[in-house]
Amino acid sequence: MMNPRIQQPSSLASARWLIAQTRDLLPPVLLACLLACLTRLAALSIYLFAGLGLVAAIGLQLPAGLPRLPFGLLVAAIILAGLCKGGLRYAEQYVGHRLAFLALARLRSTMYAAYQRQAPFAAASKNSGSMLAKATRDIDKVEVFFAHTLPPAAAALLVSGTVLGCVYQVFGGTATLILAGGYLLVGLLLPLLGVGALRQAAGSAAQVRGNQNRIIIESLAGIEVLHAFGAGGRMLKRMDEAGAADARQAHRAGWVTGLRAALSQIVLWGSALALLLTDSAQGPAATIILVVIAVPSFESVRAVDGFVLGLQDSLASARRLFATASAPPAVAEPGAAGDLPHTGTLRVQDLTVRHAQRQAVQQVDFTVEAGELVALVGASGSGKSSIAAALVRALPAGGRLSFGAVALDAVPLELLRARIVVVSQEAVMVRGTVRENLLLGSAGTTDAQLWAVLHELGLGEWLEQQPQGLDTRLADRSTRLSGGQRQRLALARALLRHPALLVMDESTSALDAASEALVLKAINERRGYGMGVLMISHRLSILQEASEVLVLREGRVIETGSPQHLLADGTSEFYQMVLRENDRINTGG
Repeated sequence: MMNPRIQQPSSLASARWLIAQTRDLLPPVLLACLLACLTRLAALSIYLFAGLGLVAAIGLQLPAGLPRLPFGLLVAAIILAGLCKGGLRYAEQYVGHRLAFLALARLRSTMYAAYQRQAPFAAASKNSGSMLAKATRDIDKVEVFFAHTLPPAAAALLVSGTVLGCVYQVFGGTATLILAGGYLLVGLLLPLLGVGALRQAAGSAAQVRGNQNRIIIESLAGIEVLHAFGAGGRMLKRMDEAGAADARQAHRAGWVTGLRAALSQIVLWGSALALLLTDSAQGPAATIILVVIAVPSFESVRAVDGFVLGLQDSLASARRLFATASAPPAVAEPGAAGDLPHTGTLRVQDLTVRHAQRQAVQQVDFTVEAGELVALVGASGSGKSSIAAALVRALPAGGRLSFGAVALDAVPLELLRARIVVVSQEAVMVRGTVRENLLLGSAGTTDAQLWAVLHELGLGEWLEQQPQGLDTRLADRSTRLSGGQRQRLALARALLRHPALLVMDESTSALDAASEALVLKAINERRGYGMGVLMISHRLSILQEASEVLVLREGRVIETGSPQHLLADGTSEFYQMVLRENDRINTGG
């Protein structure tokens, strides 16, 4: 089935997938964990030396097992530990974030590759705002998993274990049990409190980001229409409605987070009070040392609760990324790679295309000989663009399609789309220069060749007037292109690829008569070299060049023939279409 609903993976499976994507980054992960542990131990040593210094200043007797050090040496030790902590903290952050950014860069490459496997069907049929959110915000959210998960967890285990071992040696089993209970509550049980609500809120937030991105993209694409009809307020209302459910989830998650923070403080200071009460018999010096070590040691354990909050967002985003990256391609590559000739005959037999549950194209047959121009006409929604998409396997299709006696489904997509090039009505230009747009898929083309095709299509004089020539940036307002200029640039880009078959899907709809004549001249010249043309158009001036016209209705071919033959029959559907088109032009409709 085409475009099936993707099953969302579990958090555990998503975490395994994230680790698998960055398995070779294990050395920096271990280094980040080591630096995190050393940073926390350096911080604890500051409190230990401070406690020893306080006891020494007061003149109290230290418990057995703790050395009495000169006061000056303790001050120097505090300064040295502080400097070490600062350096280690910087190194930990540097390594952790470098690791995270390397991992994110790799994830972006993985996601772009997944989108490429789904293109162009996915971009046309799926929520494009959600796709953008996955490629940007969701990947950014995963940064917490790499930079703020493993190092804090490793530090929590090492620091708590070290403190418990030392406390047991010096202060006995009771103090150790109190601390161990506090650590378990703060580091293990409290993070599990309300984790379901947090996971649900994180998943809702990820979904809302996609919906809001979709609304923003739609609003920006149609901003002139929104202003013209005063619909800006309506779009803002849609944004508010999209985020309303997420706001309720976030409010609930906020209550859970606040409760966990309060309980964490209660456990921390409750443990400190219990230590004061149980170890007072060992003397004030032992109590001071124990408390100044125990209280700050909770910071490492509390970090677990902190990263669990961010981890829910990370895993929610990871689930969306994993589901997309593991989705099967809309159109699979062939097992054995075939080849396509540079010229040949396109044969389409019994072509069938489905859109979801609707039959878009049904049992269509036609051929395009080398150098021939065949036209497809029909009302909007009759299946013309679906046929064009099926030729380059942008849509799954049934039937037998071949070019030069080679089945199209046996040819790698890259080669297929190099030989059969589709130019659509919506001439998309990427952000960049004229040269960069023309060279898409045509690496190695010289500037002289670029200028030649631009002059051929009537764009050379315009571009020569631009100060930067081929390096003119199309995103600049000063070089805003008309619809006709964009269509001719798109056609120039296609002709530079020297296609064996050119499919023009209403790609001359914005041209005036003079520009159209230049386009026809360029096409006819290449037809003389064997390039076939499949033309989708309503313009009689172009259709008259066709050797055959296929008229479609609801996905079926209802009549065929030369344009002259069909126009001579006043009852033909083609004749009626031409009359309606002429009436529309004459009335300015």
